[in-house]
Amino acid sequence: MKAFSFTAIAQAPVAGEAAPARNRVRLLALGVFAVLLLLSGRAIQLAFSGDPLAAPRGVAAVARIERADIVDRNGELLATTVRSFALTAEPHRVWDANQTADVLRGLFPDLDRATLVRRLNDTSRRLIYLRRSLSPEQREQVQALGLAGIGFEREDRRTYPHGELAAHTLGFTDVDLNPLAGVELGLDEQIRAAAAEGRPVRLSLDVRIQYALETELASAARASSASAASAILLDGRTGEVYALASWPTYNANTAGQASEAARTDRIAGDVHELGSTVKPFTVAMALQEELTNSGELFDLNQYFDVDGSIIEDHEPAPGLASLREIIAHSSNIGAARLALRLGGARQRSYLERLGLLSPPTLELARRQEPIAPSARSRRDVAGLGFGYGLATTPATLAGAYTVFTNQGARVAPTLLARGPDVGIERTTVFSPEVSRQVLAYMRATVTSGTGRAADVPGLAVAGKTGTAEVFENTSGYDESRNFSSFAGVFPAHDPRYVIVVSLDGVGEGAVGGAIAAPVVARTLRRIAPMLGLRVEPSPPTR
Repeated sequence: MKAFSFTAIAQAPVAGEAAPARNRVRLLALGVFAVLLLLSGRAIQLAFSGDPLAAPRGVAAVARIERADIVDRNGELLATTVRSFALTAEPHRVWDANQTADVLRGLFPDLDRATLVRRLNDTSRRLIYLRRSLSPEQREQVQALGLAGIGFEREDRRTYPHGELAAHTLGFTDVDLNPLAGVELGLDEQIRAAAAEGRPVRLSLDVRIQYALETELASAARASSASAASAILLDGRTGEVYALASWPTYNANTAGQASEAARTDRIAGDVHELGSTVKPFTVAMALQEELTNSGELFDLNQYFDVDGSIIEDHEPAPGLASLREIIAHSSNIGAARLALRLGGARQRSYLERLGLLSPPTLELARRQEPIAPSARSRRDVAGLGFGYGLATTPATLAGAYTVFTNQGARVAPTLLARGPDVGIERTTVFSPEVSRQVLAYMRATVTSGTGRAADVPGLAVAGKTGTAEVFENTSGYDESRNFSSFAGVFPAHDPRYVIVVSLDGVGEGAVGGAIAAPVVARTLRRIAPMLGLRVEPSPPTR
């Protein structure tokens, strides 16, 4: 019995201590569970928010302008945004400004030491930017130095993989991705919208054709000692621009280092008097208004006096001349006479419908307004008839020439690729019969007239040469400098494509037929296969 009593007495305190022990276990379990719950919550937060070290920069990243890739019509990358870094400093954390400056200049010798030391010592500022657009490799090099107070901010940088190619079309941005030129500015809203949707902006350009046009234009500009040059090639039925070139050019990745002349867009941002490239329109206007016909003959052997102003032809045509000869041999007298029959009001109405009195439609940052004073006298009307008194851009002229690819209707040029289902707006200017008739005269210009150097056997180029003296605001026309051009369509039997080539500041006597027309021929020989066209020898004459 005592043993039994002892056992009972011994167990009594153990039973009393069990409750607190169990409570401690429960509390411990709850504590562990709470910690695990917190850790799980943090894990979920990190999974959705990313690197916690990047969190302070999150606001800046959202605030930055996101820009979509720009590609050509075939998907070739033209512009993209790449990750880069800004080199920063927190002056209050820099141990030795002089030593830090010396070490940084070892990697970036272009940094000014005195300025760097002064800024690193400026503890009134919490954060300063020392250099923008560091590559990941440069960031790693700086990191390896272990400099106190030196850090980085992640930022985006716009880059152009093809450098100089299509630089004037693409334009460029500043270091904060604010657009400054080209389609970067002209299509800014579309580029940002496309970035939000995760898709690229597709241009109508074809980099293969762009390269051919740029190289041929640059070669001709250097050979002729031109001060500037431009060229544009487009699908006249859809308005899609396949290539446009300005010379001199620049590298879009280093636009800030280029001269203003190199950055100037000569296609849509520079105006010139059009010269004889206007004459096909003058003939078409007169035919459309039934003021002449294909059978009429003109005596062009004598100069033409218009209210005291003498109009002459560079090479007078022997005998009587038809409309065909007026265009093929570029008669100022013939075009002036037709323009006077038309009159100023009707002439201006046609020029408006041709788009020659409006800025270009290309989606670029700069679209220069034409210089188009009202024709107040007979002399003004006559001058406009053969290309004097109206200054506009090559892009605008190319748009006007689309009337010869659309049976008399004009299509506005565009730099955006168009899908097969996109409706195309057309402005009727001439009848199909008139456009075909003038197209035949333009073909004669290339086969037997002033534009023979533009001929490509088998391709049937039709066009018109142009030569105008360069006009200076202070001194008037400079007879020693010409603006030489060629505007045309091809193939003439099924016209689809428009090309305009211009060279500015070439010497006296450097006419469009000798300077611009050969550029057209060389370019078309190179790009014909890209357009699905075959260049073949002309059939033998019978």
